[in-house]
This record gives sequence, structure tokens and C-alpha cells, in this order.
Amino acid sequence: MMLTRMWIRRGILLIVVLSAAIVAAAPGALATQESFADMPTYNIFTNEELRQDFLRMEYDAPLDRQELGFLLLIPKTWKEMPLTISREQLEHDDENTISLALLRAPEKEIQVEVAYCRVPEAIELEEWARAYLEGNGLDLLRFQTGTFSEREVFDTLLKAPGDYKVRMTFSRHGDKIFIVSGSAPASLYEKYMKVFGLAVVSFHKL
Repeated sequence: MMLTRMWIRRGILLIVVLSAAIVAAAPGALATQESFADMPTYNIFTNEELRQDFLRMEYDAPLDRQELGFLLLIPKTWKEMPLTISREQLEHDDENTISLALLRAPEKEIQVEVAYCRVPEAIELEEWARAYLEGNGLDLLRFQTGTFSEREVFDTLLKAPGDYKVRMTFSRHGDKIFIVSGSAPASLYEKYMKVFGLAVVSFHKL
């Protein structure tokens, strides 16, 4: 299921084997217990599992724009999917989300996507995220706020059309809000929820 649109040109992609764990912390304290069992956030995989099974995907300049650069962790068996977008869409990135990366599991219904939208800085992150969810027909099952990889987040679990479940995390970086989402048919969500958790927690702006 595709939650955002397409893009014009791929940024430079570097694939590096990860050698350290990602830590997520709630604001003001290091948390060790999950808020919700179906939203894995802390100590999701061991360091050995990370080294053996995951890649660090680094996009230096997606859309030829360094200010959009980011990295995240994805299973080695997943593939990057080509995306396209019209120049008109790109020029109106304040009206539509623009996809920067789409990564898909061997089971093709399973994917992680990174997108952004340009949003006035006066608008609060959670306010915009809730309006986005409502406008896209996404039902909020639960949410948490905190700090993932040094960024403040509004982290959600959603029910989406077509009987999908989606882990979707929003974070603000200047005048842009980035969205990292992992989606799967509801029947397969539990199988992939740790992968989705790692993706949203490990996302880091360059």
C-alpha cells in the first residue's frame, strides 16, 4: 500500500553494515519499557542481529537536495523501489507529501516509506500530523511522543483502508515534516512490527 506519492530522481545511496544499536529515549529520561506491545521502540534487536540482518541506508541528497538527506535501517533482503514525481508536484511540496524512499520486503505488500511535506514552522507537529491522518482516512489506534535518534516525534499506530496497519512517525526539521511509515496487511503486522519499529526509531536527518 502506497501512502505517499513519487519522486523525480534518486539521491546518492550508500549501503553500510550497521555495527551499533540505535537507542530511543522518552523526553527527560531513558525508558526501558514499551508503552505499547505492538509499537516496539526500545532494544528492538540485539547488536548481533543488527550486524547480521540489517543495512544502514543513507541518502545524501534525495531530489538533488542535501537538506532532505537522511538514513535509516532496513533488512538486507528488502529492495528499494523506483519512484517518480512530476515537477509540478515537487514545486507544491507545501500541499502534498513527497516520497523520498520506498523500500519493500520480499512479501510485496510489506513496505517502509519516507516522505516529507513543507509546513509553516508556526504549526505544531502533532496538530499537523493529526490533520494529515484525518485528511487521509487513517484511523488513529494509539500514539506516543518522545525522542527517537535525537528528534522529537509524534509516533502512531494506524488502521488504514484495505485492512492495513501502519506504524507512522512524524518529526519536524525546520520548515519540513518528515514521515516514516511501515505498512502491512493487518494479518501480517505482528510479523513485521519489529522491523517497522527499527525503521522509525533509526531514521536520522543528515
